[in-house]
Amino acid sequence: MKKFITILSVILCFATITSKAQTGGTYSFPLIAGDTLTNTDTIVKVITVSGGYNAMGIQVNLNKLSGTVAGKVYLYASLDTRNYTLIDSASYAAIPAGVSGSAFGAAGSYTHVARISRVLTPDARYAVAATSSGTVSAPIQVLYTLRKYIQ
Repeated sequence: MKKFITILSVILCFATITSKAQTGGTYSFPLIAGDTLTNTDTIVKVITVSGGYNAMGIQVNLNKLSGTVAGKVYLYASLDTRNYTLIDSASYAAIPAGVSGSAFGAAGSYTHVARISRVLTPDARYAVAATSSGTVSAPIQVLYTLRKYIQ
C-alpha cells in the first residue's frame, strides 16, 4: 500500500509539472523610475523566449495621470538579439469605469490597456515598445504569458 501511494504521488507530481509547463504563468516587469510615458516617449522591454514556447500574450497597462492618451504598443522579434523586425502592434483602449480595480479582485488603477496575442515563430527575443504621442504622463506595466503546444 505504501508503494502504491508513493507511485501515485510521483505521477501526480509529474502531471502537475507538465500541466504548468503547458499553460505557463503571467509575468510582469518590475516598475522602475523610467517606466512613465511622458509626452512623445517610448519605453522598451525585452522578453527572452526559450524552452519550446509557441504562443505569447502581451498586455500593457497604462495609468493616465494627466493629458490625453495616444500611442501604440509595438511587438518586435529577433533571432540574433541585435536586429529586430516589427511583427505586430496594438492601440491603447480605455478601460470602462467600474471594470478595473477592486470590482474584479484587483487593486489596480489602470485607465488604458493594449493587448497582443499571437502564435510565435521561433525567435530568441521579443521587444515590447510602448509609445505615446501628444501630452500625457502615464506609468505603464508590461505583462506577458508564454504557452506551449498551441496550434
